[in-house]
Amino acid sequence: MHPTERIIRTLEGKPVDRVPTFCPLVEDRTFNEVLGQPLIPPHKAIDNPITRFFMDTWGPRLTKPILQPILNIGMEKRIKAQQLLGFDAAWSMYEETFIIRDSKTMVRFSGSVYDIIDDGFGNSSYMYRGPGITSREEFEAWPYWPVSDEIAHRGYKFFQKMMKKYGGKMCLCGQASAYGIQESLLWALGFERMPIWFMKEKDLVQRYIDMAEELCMKTIMAMMDAGVIVILQSDDFAFKSGPMMNPKLIDRLFGASYKRIIKAVHDRGGKLIFHSCGDNTLLFDIFIKWGVDGLHAYENTSNVDIFKEKEIHGDQVTIIGGVGIDYLLTDRSKDEEIVDEVKKLIKNLGPGGRFMIGPIHSMSSIPADKLRVMLDAIKKYGKYPISV
Repeated sequence: MHPTERIIRTLEGKPVDRVPTFCPLVEDRTFNEVLGQPLIPPHKAIDNPITRFFMDTWGPRLTKPILQPILNIGMEKRIKAQQLLGFDAAWSMYEETFIIRDSKTMVRFSGSVYDIIDDGFGNSSYMYRGPGITSREEFEAWPYWPVSDEIAHRGYKFFQKMMKKYGGKMCLCGQASAYGIQESLLWALGFERMPIWFMKEKDLVQRYIDMAEELCMKTIMAMMDAGVIVILQSDDFAFKSGPMMNPKLIDRLFGASYKRIIKAVHDRGGKLIFHSCGDNTLLFDIFIKWGVDGLHAYENTSNVDIFKEKEIHGDQVTIIGGVGIDYLLTDRSKDEEIVDEVKKLIKNLGPGGRFMIGPIHSMSSIPADKLRVMLDAIKKYGKYPISV
């Protein structure tokens, strides 16, 4: 069975030959172990006086000619590594949200600010520093708001190329420079300010939501024009202990946008997987009402109970994830521990279908060899009918 057929049928609740495998991206450390190490560690190439001078002097002007080609190469390496590892489905991203401000800082066009950091393995990464918008005046003056049509067109070209190279080998679950509507707003305003804006700056909040919905809609339609049939939409709505805000407020503020986006995907024959970190137990019914086909990540470090959710929602939505990255998919674990967890997940979640197995997230700490152990175990024990 072709990987894409296996994924689509699982999202539809139809029988397949084995439990499908899903990968939520791989980070630089992991894809370098699969594809080969760079001659010079990337962060070392950035963290030197000459490069810092150029970034401090001409930061924003270096984004398009320097940063964007680097990001495009990195995004393709992620896809290629996931394909070579043997995953059925890969979270595949076109990333155009970042602008260089200086040698220590990047901003996202959606309003947030980030530190440029070393990921611990010699690769450049980023860490959220804080909001970029702290007032109505800063909202109006923000210089980086994206032009949705232009980003959608570039995303189309990227995915047209990726589908041609990898679409026949795996299922690309596409996301193109449109992060979650709520999480983007949260990053732009900050935890402390966002609830205040919900009460005092309702017009700006709605304008932001409308802009983010337009970006999501246009980039998704462009990906589907390029041949992508499974969309991956991320929006982190929860802490490890539960939702970040009242579920009714989440539905009222963001539900209409996501219903329109998901309907547009379905109207074109596509499927949509929704990723939300944390314990979304109180939100799963809302996500299902919006129309999602699959849900990821069911983080083992949160309070969510993936086995209970299989009992409650297993016939309504496809459950995706299950394999922890806090210990199992790290250098510290033993291979037999990974195999035992895979067998446990398949035994309890595989029967009846509507389950894809894979890491609950991506981290630089995940070694490629641990993913191989996981994948070998899935292919050994995940065949239907389940007999673990």
